[in-house]
Amino acid sequence: MPPKNKKSKESVQDERFQAIVLTDSFETRFMPLTSVKPRCLLPLANVPLIEYTLEFLAKAGVNEVHLMCSSHAEQIQQYILNSKWNSKNSPFLIHTVMSLESRSVGDAMRDLDNRGLITGDFLLVSGDVVTNIDFERAMNFHKQKKLQDKEHIVTMVLNQASPLHRTRSHVDPATFILDKKTDRCLFYQGIPPVDGAKSSISIDPELIEDIEDEFVIRNDLIDCYVDICTPHVPQIFQDNFDYQTLRSDFLKGVLTSDLVKKSIYAYISENSAEYAARVESWATYDAVSQDVLARWCYPLVPDANLIENNSYTYEFSHIYKEEKVVLAQSCKIGSCTSIGANTTVGEGSSIKKSVIGRNCRIGKNVIINNSYIWENSVIEDNSVLNHTIIAGDASIGSNVTLSPGSVIGFNVKIGNNKHISHHVRIVEKPILKDSFDSDSFDTDASDVDEDAQQPAIPHIELNIKDIDLVGEDGDGYLYVSDRAVDDESESEYGDQYSGIIYQFKHLNVSDDSIASISNRKGKKRSHSRTRRLSSNSVISTDFEGGAFSDDEEEDFAKEAEATVHRALENNHDLDTALLELNTLRMSMNVTYHEVRLATCQVLLQKIVEYITTDTLAAKEATTKIFTQWGPMFKRQVFSEEEQVDLLNILQDKIAKLDKAYNQIVLFLAVRILYELDIVEEDQILNWWKDNEGDEDKDIQSVRTLTGQFITWLQDAEEEESDEESD
Repeated sequence: MPPKNKKSKESVQDERFQAIVLTDSFETRFMPLTSVKPRCLLPLANVPLIEYTLEFLAKAGVNEVHLMCSSHAEQIQQYILNSKWNSKNSPFLIHTVMSLESRSVGDAMRDLDNRGLITGDFLLVSGDVVTNIDFERAMNFHKQKKLQDKEHIVTMVLNQASPLHRTRSHVDPATFILDKKTDRCLFYQGIPPVDGAKSSISIDPELIEDIEDEFVIRNDLIDCYVDICTPHVPQIFQDNFDYQTLRSDFLKGVLTSDLVKKSIYAYISENSAEYAARVESWATYDAVSQDVLARWCYPLVPDANLIENNSYTYEFSHIYKEEKVVLAQSCKIGSCTSIGANTTVGEGSSIKKSVIGRNCRIGKNVIINNSYIWENSVIEDNSVLNHTIIAGDASIGSNVTLSPGSVIGFNVKIGNNKHISHHVRIVEKPILKDSFDSDSFDTDASDVDEDAQQPAIPHIELNIKDIDLVGEDGDGYLYVSDRAVDDESESEYGDQYSGIIYQFKHLNVSDDSIASISNRKGKKRSHSRTRRLSSNSVISTDFEGGAFSDDEEEDFAKEAEATVHRALENNHDLDTALLELNTLRMSMNVTYHEVRLATCQVLLQKIVEYITTDTLAAKEATTKIFTQWGPMFKRQVFSEEEQVDLLNILQDKIAKLDKAYNQIVLFLAVRILYELDIVEEDQILNWWKDNEGDEDKDIQSVRTLTGQFITWLQDAEEEESDEESD
């Protein structure tokens, strides 16, 4: 009996599924806040980032988690000791590994290999991942590839999105070349940012000349650095001390090495209900926060109350409130807003698209828009906060204006009547050059000096309190970084894209910028290797035209409809919505007809939603939607033929709506588009005439009320002709 029990115990031990969490980002993008607290403990929608990662691991079936801690390791250890993950009811065993000397992902992986913690295949993630991906499918894909390919060592879990989707990395955009049949990764290349010019990548022809099947070039993937790894991965890092990063060093090195000879595959989630993102920059912090509030990553929503003692409840328009929130009668709380317990909001104040932490005090007539205020902060009367972050225990005086991109650090105090300019970051105490250690900063692999192998000095010392900045009764110092890439560098700051510190016009990562470049002197082939490609373009050995496939049209429709829906739900400005739509159109190489189809579909869905929920009657709902969002068509309709096409789309879609109100919707839609000068009188009459002989009863029925508007147009045209004749 004893030997049998021992064998059974060993079998269980071998079957455990482990996860390695890199709690340090090894970057400085969230400075100066990460000088006080590690990125994985920064709050997102009032929940520490690490909680989202651990929730994902719990649903993934992991039964042992190792947290690799370097920056602020003691804070992370203390947090885990006091969390639900350390209780008897935890779905997995959790351990904190104090890897204090690590300065990069490579260092952490080598430390992991030295400790001998890995017993089999494991899941490698970072502590800033927010995802609800169905991991079981990814794991089954990984196991299947292992059976088919003995050299398989990594499965990258990627999520499909438009190339300029707001949760994609615009800091480190990248391109993957995959075998279309097997999804084996053949090539990886980061796309370098080039100011004022288009970026491009160069592909060595030898890497693809032996590929017999089709391959795809993808720059439309969200890479959250969620990888299923075999035990070979830490060993490869151990054998290659120059490997510092997971993608640009390890992945690219394995794919191009003549010695390693290992395979890496990509599992791509194409389920639109699955969400994946990394909070790796100020822009993605804002984007993911808004997505959590808008319930795009359900069940990871505020009212799920992921941490103990949270008491959020969901209200209409994506408003969340905890217990003991005190709101003045005249204050206004807009959509996509979360307010923590014991927070008070004064008379006349307005808050929208923002997250307010616990125990905060918001004064009278305060305006807060698209901002994030962490716990125990105070905002005095008549202050204005726009696209900014206020860290915990900070105090903002009365009549203060915080411009977009400003970051107020922990315990900072801003005096009365101060104006903080764009992208200014203020800290409680000066960050000294010689104070660098592993528990003070997130570090970046590029900070490492190649000769000395020691961290480079990353920050400028500032010893003089700036009274002009914070006021005589204020307390704080200007934070200045001499790192060009710190927080995406100030040169990229400017116009906002639905959030903090982000600007599209400096981003030159378009699909047209990706080209595979070859030397044609080598072995001849039947297809050209030099061409411009869209994000989903398929290159085959018998490539003849690159026609747009039905699947790709469906993909565009889903992504475009999601974009318009997000604009309506979050009340984005028209320019932002149109920019994202047009970027998506260019990236997927579709016509404006597809854009009009998607826009009409969502606008009509919203009208039906208003009507069926008794929110608005058909007349009011149609007038509201087409008056506010009809101007979107001004950048989708450019010719007379396109005007008629738009009217045909509306007619066909509205004809399928409930006959109790569809005539009203069509009549008002055509009239409002006419009043907005989107469709001209002549084209409305041409559209009407073209459809007069349509035998479809639904089409003829839905046109009945609109006929009165057509008669009015015809009479007006005749009167005008008579006047001209007279």
